[in-house]
Amino acid sequence: MAKIALSIRTNSGSKIKDAQTGSKIDLETSIPWASLADKVFQITFKPYFMNQEVVLSFCEPAEIQQLNSLYRNINQVTDVLSFNAIGNTSVDLFKFEDLVDKPDADPEDAALGDVIICVQKAQLQAKEQNKTLKDELAMLFVHGLLHLLGYDHESREEAIEMFKLQELVLNHKFEVRESQFDASF
Repeated sequence: MAKIALSIRTNSGSKIKDAQTGSKIDLETSIPWASLADKVFQITFKPYFMNQEVVLSFCEPAEIQQLNSLYRNINQVTDVLSFNAIGNTSVDLFKFEDLVDKPDADPEDAALGDVIICVQKAQLQAKEQNKTLKDELAMLFVHGLLHLLGYDHESREEAIEMFKLQELVLNHKFEVRESQFDASF
């Protein structure tokens, strides 16, 4: 079972209001974070990541903008960032497989990485898309986990694969048409 370590660094604390429903949700308990992570690992067929710790952080816009600027050279607020503990490319992920294959290595000692979500950005996106905040947060977490596992959406082909997996995890009907992906990828 996935291990999720929560870090909540928002002015509102762990309880936030869903603009769509008006109800308060608890970031710690309202969404089954570990179950979502387990689904990601099962669907991606990467069982060697199953027992790794993922740090899930919720932060304010200023913090995620600073991280986005520092690590991606994009000075704007984003919804989710992922930082793999051993690197952010597919090549780096092979190092992880080498690590856990060593006879004296304990695979449970390795952390997979961090997923950082900007709660206010998630609230805005949920409202714009007429979704609940819980649904938006779950989607952002799954999206971030897929990035930790080496998936990306830089090309159209990568995007189709990543978003298909994302939808499978979230148990929605998957219907992505190639026309949804333009030349911006």
